[in-house]
Amino acid sequence: MNREIIIMKKQVVLASMLALLSVDAMAGVIRDDVSDIAYRQLSYNQQFDSVGAILFDTPAGGYICSGTVIATNWVLTAGHCVDDALSMTFLLPQFNADRTTLLGHVAHTATDWTAHENWTGANLWSGWDIGLMYFDNPFDVTPAKLYNGNNESGAVTTHVGYGATGNGLTGVTAGPGTRRAGQNLVDGLYSDEGSGQQILLSDFDHPDQSAINPDTGITHNGFVNYAYSVFGFGITSQSGALDMEYGIAGGDSGGAAFIEQSGEWLLAGVHSFGSGLYRPSTTQYGEIFGSVRVSDHVDWIQSFTVMAVPNPATLALFGFGLTMLWTRRRRS
Repeated sequence: MNREIIIMKKQVVLASMLALLSVDAMAGVIRDDVSDIAYRQLSYNQQFDSVGAILFDTPAGGYICSGTVIATNWVLTAGHCVDDALSMTFLLPQFNADRTTLLGHVAHTATDWTAHENWTGANLWSGWDIGLMYFDNPFDVTPAKLYNGNNESGAVTTHVGYGATGNGLTGVTAGPGTRRAGQNLVDGLYSDEGSGQQILLSDFDHPDQSAINPDTGITHNGFVNYAYSVFGFGITSQSGALDMEYGIAGGDSGGAAFIEQSGEWLLAGVHSFGSGLYRPSTTQYGEIFGSVRVSDHVDWIQSFTVMAVPNPATLALFGFGLTMLWTRRRRS
């Protein structure tokens, strides 16, 4: 049998297996040898002021996600954060206030929200887990600029969100609601649907590549190395953990993955899910996580957020656009 067909079949089988062990992204889990204060302080940087927390109600109860202001009245987040929401509130940090806890944030109530029309909620590996929130009142913050290139693979990404936390040895040990930022490498691109490259994949590397996971008897990165070999990414964990290595965890969904390019910080990914590979995800060393690739969805995003200088004709068109957004939301 053709080698490429064999590899493709392995990818499909592995992706199907991982789908069963993948969960919505839970801010983040950190290195066990780096202070949590360092991760909180990184999140204070002005270039990340556009990232906030999302509180929303569904028929099943209340939840928390993260999101990023990308236009005067718009927030980009994960599709699974909006698709079943009954009400949504976005919280942005105040200037000169405590930026890490929700007490230092200002609440904004969303008027409308929608998930991508191809997002069904059934497959986190599809690459369609992306959504938008609209607000009548504009935000007093500089919106994040979207990354529209094609050089994400191998890039250092800075992740910002409000999810649960712990460290790479313990996994999640504390709940969400505190803002953190950390870094990781984009190891490769993959998705089951669309372009086939709609997800930025990263792994949470142990600082010591030879360290043994007592639960498995092999190195912490052993399973991810196998998975990446099937996907054709190579043994990326050989590069080792970054100084601020980070894994997204619950409440981080919809949060931001930024790439710095020529001094600008550009939004390249939207946090979507984590996978434990060989067990349900607890966000420990050796696990992987996926962020929806923004550059694959720029046209869809801008079909909502970009409008001309207001005049009677464009205002009428804008009103129609919001009606369509509301219709899409009702269908999702």
